[in-house]
Amino acid sequence: MLQINIKKIVAIFVSIITVSNLNAQKFESYESLLGLDFERLNKQALVEYLTPVRPGDGISIPFWNKYAKAFTYAPVFEFTPQKKASYYIFTINDTISFRTNSILSPLSTVWNKVPVGKNELVVASFDKKDRYIGEAGRRSFEKKYPFIGPYVPSVRSYKEAAMKGLFYFCHQPYFKHWLTSSEPDMNYVHNAYPCKIVGTTVSVAVMIAKLNSEYKESAIEIAKNAAQFLIDNSLPVDAPLAFFPPTYYGKELTARREENIGKAMMMEAVFVADAFLDLYDLIHDKKYLDHALGIARTYLKNQADDGSWPVKVDYESGIPVNDAKAIPTSLISLFDRLRICGYTEFEAARERAYNYIKKDIYPAYDWHGQFEDMTVFIHRYENMTNCTVAPYAELLLKDEESTAQDIKDALDLIRFCEDQFTIWNVEADKNGIYPIGTPCVFEQYHYQTPVDDSACNVINALMAAYDRTKDPLLLAKAISLTNTITIWQDASSGFLATLWMVRPGKSFWMNCTYKSVKTLLFMDEYLNRLVNSDSCN
Repeated sequence: MLQINIKKIVAIFVSIITVSNLNAQKFESYESLLGLDFERLNKQALVEYLTPVRPGDGISIPFWNKYAKAFTYAPVFEFTPQKKASYYIFTINDTISFRTNSILSPLSTVWNKVPVGKNELVVASFDKKDRYIGEAGRRSFEKKYPFIGPYVPSVRSYKEAAMKGLFYFCHQPYFKHWLTSSEPDMNYVHNAYPCKIVGTTVSVAVMIAKLNSEYKESAIEIAKNAAQFLIDNSLPVDAPLAFFPPTYYGKELTARREENIGKAMMMEAVFVADAFLDLYDLIHDKKYLDHALGIARTYLKNQADDGSWPVKVDYESGIPVNDAKAIPTSLISLFDRLRICGYTEFEAARERAYNYIKKDIYPAYDWHGQFEDMTVFIHRYENMTNCTVAPYAELLLKDEESTAQDIKDALDLIRFCEDQFTIWNVEADKNGIYPIGTPCVFEQYHYQTPVDDSACNVINALMAAYDRTKDPLLLAKAISLTNTITIWQDASSGFLATLWMVRPGKSFWMNCTYKSVKTLLFMDEYLNRLVNSDSCN
């Protein structure tokens, strides 16, 4: 049994580490195996950075970058045209300048001259007689490092990294706790978010059961007990949020905040529905399918006429806490999964949700965050995140009915994710220490931190784009980000770091690790298939 077989677990990990060391010299990087020409790809990237990401026009296309601080692609800033102005001179750092007739001009003509780091832009206006009218605008911004590969290669195969990361759970007390309990171990404080973390516990246990027969019996028991906790704490069938487990539990982390007590994040029950479907697929106990369907049907009942759902609601009444609306990409994926299982009742709701994003969110370009540990904001563009936009881009790219315009929009959304959240390199501090692991992806404006889940979002979107376009630059970027997952993995335990940054202690979110494991396994399968087929160049 899992809880008593520690010697076998240690022996397995010693074996894995030994094999890893023996094979270290034999392991050839994915970049080398695929023959990626980085000299050409780096030049391609520099040219692409000259094209702005969805520039506003002051008429029908809004300016989304009001709160943006850093850019990889040449930006266009929102300045007000000046009366009697015939032309403008844009000057950066008092040394780099260009003349233009439009105050809404991109910085493209000088972008390759702008230094990495902090910069100051001043726009001066002049009349047709070349007389200075006045300052028309000013903006501080940071230019980020461009993509310049190759970066540090993977330190082990993606499959080995995934398996070590998955089996790390097998000797964690809070995971083994579920063997004999249907209540969470609150020493693992992230159990304060049951839908996200306990739901992921079920999915992780199911994956272990599928991939390691030795642990199958114990892993199934863990999954069943964690699932039972979620079922026992779900709302009754006559509640507005019937079948929904709570978003918050206990008094740890932000569950104790006044703004979160008695509240629920609408998109988090999706984690539980997916987890129950995972468990049903493994052991075929219909109660898990029924509960997953119950959650999905509650979403049907709560969908607004425009196809949306609120971000956050009162848990008992279902009444929204404010006007902020969710970006339901994860729910669309759940509906798609149920359709594959033969349940067609969700198709209309799925299409309404899809059209809501396409017709309301995309035109506004408001890719706001919807995190249970952050205050829900309603000010447009205040807290943008990759976590809503990258999955939508992936959804567009994988949809067989997507139009040419949809694909073009999806590719632009991936550029937005790179522009605003992807970090290819940083400067070392005065002691020569790099504060974060790069390449990486920041999570959101209000949490400028590299998170493995965010990197996976961008990796998966990049790979969906590569699948459509066969552009090797997209593949190179995805591989570079995936390599960082392995670099920040603890070699001895298999621990996959959630935060790729130098800091005391280890912040560990199970849902993020699960995303990394799935992404590593996907990349391993895809790249091995690619290596054994045609060259990607």
